[in-house]
Amino acid sequence: MYGLYFSGFVGRSVLAVVFVMSLLVLMPESSSAGMLVAEGKRNHYIANQEEGIIYIMYGDGEWVRFADGFGRISGLCTAPDNSVYVLSESQLRLFRVAVNGKVQMVRKLESSPQAIFVDRDGEVKFVQRNGVVTGIN
Repeated sequence: MYGLYFSGFVGRSVLAVVFVMSLLVLMPESSSAGMLVAEGKRNHYIANQEEGIIYIMYGDGEWVRFADGFGRISGLCTAPDNSVYVLSESQLRLFRVAVNGKVQMVRKLESSPQAIFVDRDGEVKFVQRNGVVTGIN
């Protein structure tokens, strides 16, 4: 028999993405708030860019406020240890939020990069506005 079979985290991931997309569609057009999504090992991290708040969304659709106080968020990514790196555009800082919710400032920045990611070796990288990829050091 042919068909789609979703089980475990893969099914919950698909459900979470559909749920987030439906929320974005239902948001009022006058809202200027954007959302960034990063996939964790057993959940998704969702950042409300304008409010500077990060939520955890579990596979069953439950949302929990995880961390806040970042100002305008312009980048979000997860590390292999399931911690979250947050790029604050308004504060020009890179933060790391541990799994237990403890926030640590990693670095002050000269300017705000276009994007942030963690490579396969676990190193944080920035994508600059001109497309050049640099490390945080």
